[in-house]
Amino acid sequence: MGQSRDLQIEILDQPAVDDMLGKVHDAAAQPGAAENVAQWRAEHGHEAATAGAHSFVVVGSTLMFLHRCPDGATLPFAAYPDGTVKVYTDPDHAGESLYRQDR
Repeated sequence: MGQSRDLQIEILDQPAVDDMLGKVHDAAAQPGAAENVAQWRAEHGHEAATAGAHSFVVVGSTLMFLHRCPDGATLPFAAYPDGTVKVYTDPDHAGESLYRQDR
């Protein structure tokens, strides 16, 4: 099975990716974050994140999370209520299959 058809890829420079990683990680550790994620899932269904996903947090109407790549790097993802998922990646990881249903 390959990548989801609803996956969008946005290429950013490495400092922007690093900034997003820190913000998502920090926000996911805040009190109430897990409850907000549970509420988002109750309203929109469970995102199609694989077992490598972690640090979930709701930002506005978007569920953000981090996902580990095959090479050990971590990238930020966004899941939208319509089922679309976006990965924010640096140019070095843009061509990889990062979000596969068979992982």
